[in-house]
Amino acid sequence: MKTLKFNTGRMYGEKGQRIAAALLDSGDIYFVDIDRHIDGTVKANGLTREEVIDFGMFTQRGVMAAYDANDYAWTIVPEGMRRELSDLAETL
Repeated sequence: MKTLKFNTGRMYGEKGQRIAAALLDSGDIYFVDIDRHIDGTVKANGLTREEVIDFGMFTQRGVMAAYDANDYAWTIVPEGMRRELSDLAETL
């Protein structure tokens, strides 16, 4: 699983706003914001994983553009994935 973690610098918590994201096999991006207790999936809308990467969607800027535009959906993901990304974000 390809992952990404970053701190936006926005002060939503004592340590800022820590986010981790995973690029799913479908090309969708699942993210967890541990400081605002928000998680969701940015849909690839038919793009492949490679296209998502090539178009810069799986970057801090790409994830935050979708996040800030509310361009994500709540989806059911395996609890292990949510926990793994939350733990990853905790390392920031």
